[in-house]
Amino acid sequence: MTIVDRSSEKSDHESVGCKRSPFTSGDVGMDGSCSSSWAVGPTMPSDSPRLKASGGCLGPMPGAAVYNSTQSSVERSKDCDDGIDLPQKVLFPAERLHLKWTQVHRIGAGLQNMGNTCFLNSALQCLTYTAPFANYMLTREHSKTCHEPGFCMMCTMQNHIIQVFANSGNVIKPIGVLNELKRIAKHFRYGSQEDAHEFLRYTVDAMQKSCLPGTK
Repeated sequence: MTIVDRSSEKSDHESVGCKRSPFTSGDVGMDGSCSSSWAVGPTMPSDSPRLKASGGCLGPMPGAAVYNSTQSSVERSKDCDDGIDLPQKVLFPAERLHLKWTQVHRIGAGLQNMGNTCFLNSALQCLTYTAPFANYMLTREHSKTCHEPGFCMMCTMQNHIIQVFANSGNVIKPIGVLNELKRIAKHFRYGSQEDAHEFLRYTVDAMQKSCLPGTK
């Protein structure tokens, strides 16, 4: 006969060390205070020496997944002696990215197929409804500071996204992007069937080049 001590039994979550962390709500404070949206891992008492030593702000722990860290990517890279040089220019600081929509929008316009352009339409729709990207584009911040005299993929995408949300309930032609198809990738041909993933990669690459000097 086997005797089991019921008091020593643990739930499945406790047995693997998965508990809701005491730091499970809140975001990065404007004053630089630290909290995280979600953490998975063993809890730590509020009077823990480690907690006191860090000023109430815990970094990632073994077996933990922590999001919304207070340190920017540049600050973290300073703390890590990995031999990698700091970036000369930070295009989009993490603290300025808004992962959720900053403004409520109605569903934007649909995109008309201009003849084997479903690859382009699907990629454009994915980018248009990526909240952090669309939030930035709708501020028109890039075009206000863009000094590119020729083709600029960022300006092209900004105009497209603004047009989509300005024509909610309608169907528009993505002419602005189609006219720049050869500049996005030289081997793309208007009217030819192309790969949506390939178009997306070249589009993102073209936008990055528009933000970096000397990459045209």
